[in-house]
Amino acid sequence: MDKIYYKELIEKYFEGNITDAEIKELSDWIKNDRRLQSWWEEEFSKSDADINPILRDKLFARIKEETQGEEKRKVIRMNPWKWAAAILLPICVAFFTYYLIDSSQTAGAPFIVKADKGDKATIELPDGTNVVLNSASQLSYLNNFGEKVRRVQLNGEAYFKVAHDEKRAFIVQVGDLEVKVLGTSFNVSAYEDAKDVTVVLLEGKVGVYAQETSHIMKPGDKIEYNKTTHKITTAQVHPDDYIEWTKGNIYFEKESLENIMKTLSRIYDVEIRFDSSKLPKEYFTGTIPGGGIQNALNILMLTSPFYYEMDGSVIVLKEK
Repeated sequence: MDKIYYKELIEKYFEGNITDAEIKELSDWIKNDRRLQSWWEEEFSKSDADINPILRDKLFARIKEETQGEEKRKVIRMNPWKWAAAILLPICVAFFTYYLIDSSQTAGAPFIVKADKGDKATIELPDGTNVVLNSASQLSYLNNFGEKVRRVQLNGEAYFKVAHDEKRAFIVQVGDLEVKVLGTSFNVSAYEDAKDVTVVLLEGKVGVYAQETSHIMKPGDKIEYNKTTHKITTAQVHPDDYIEWTKGNIYFEKESLENIMKTLSRIYDVEIRFDSSKLPKEYFTGTIPGGGIQNALNILMLTSPFYYEMDGSVIVLKEK
């Protein structure tokens, strides 16, 4: 059968009138046709942006359920539109493309969700928790997610809106640090190349635990956990600033140019170098709206003593 037929099956699924036998046909197609990845991405890039992303999620969840018994490990990779594309279309109608990239699953192997450099992704976990994943980030969870506890592991940055469940705690694991909640919204930034893990609480109540250190957060709190000293520092902030990235903007608070350029490199998937030992130690506070890497650098140049040049595919920052 050709792809037009399977496209019709997908459309029937969206309309809610697909049969179990037809779901099985889609399942078999996914297992046997590895070209699905590029086809799926191409079809949705041409489709109406008003398509409900939850329906797409449910399709893959159902297919995953159908194929789980025969596969050893499954990795879900989310490859949404590039960040720059979000500048051209309202964020509220953007949708995300899901595809399976490895078909080996053991009982204890995790499901893995990734957002590459220059991308961001969204997912609804089995308990109804919504997660937005920032560029160059990864979220994983085991098959037994939600049986006794709802535990996920994060590398990178994510914004969580946790479905309330008094009986099952929700835990974000970052190395030896645990962020534990029952139902709330918060942001966690935990990139491998950062010296701190940062947690900002928007709503609800969060407990942060690491070795013999712990802290109970209230809305508006920001904690920074130093991965070397294992110490926690706290501050009161405007928490909405720390989720500006979910809207296509970027917020920095007394951040060094060195760390800012690491962030811009992840978001826009570009290489940035310094041609000065002084510039990395310059600091900036403010929100940079979406608009591309050149727009971000032009805004930073208004308050920082640098200019930039292109050296092939590399951006080089030079002292004024």
